[in-house]
Amino acid sequence: MSNKYDLGTSYNKSLNVHLPYMRLADIYIMYAEAASEGYNSPMGKDPNYSKTAVDAINFVRDRAGVGHVAGKFTGSQDAFRSEYRRERAVELSFEGHRFNDLRRWRLLIQKPYTVKTSLEFDRAPGFSTTNPKENRVVNLREQVILERNFSEKHYWLP
Repeated sequence: MSNKYDLGTSYNKSLNVHLPYMRLADIYIMYAEAASEGYNSPMGKDPNYSKTAVDAINFVRDRAGVGHVAGKFTGSQDAFRSEYRRERAVELSFEGHRFNDLRRWRLLIQKPYTVKTSLEFDRAPGFSTTNPKENRVVNLREQVILERNFSEKHYWLP
């Protein structure tokens, strides 16, 4: 972990390079998953820590400046499970966690996770380089790039 106070992301001229391996948001989301699964409730919490699983997700969402987890996701473990998985996908997008998460949750061989798509679109006539608000997208469509043919053998770990 690193933060702006211990200079963990800066380059040290004595050849000690410090790279962050985990982000704080990742730790809170892992805690939320562990607490909710361990206590089988979105309100599950470790006895030695003050935050519930929902509180941990809300902490991450507060840092991003978005609203708290909607009430419809805090009523049952299944609903909350889908929400913390979605939160993890959004918060950690483009950081290389998704494939391992899908494999760990045993979702790797299920649709829609096997299908990779791209969003294709056209620009409306009258493209403006000075005012981007005048630019419009037309013919927005999703195209399948590939479908991965994974099976049970791709779950290496129990």
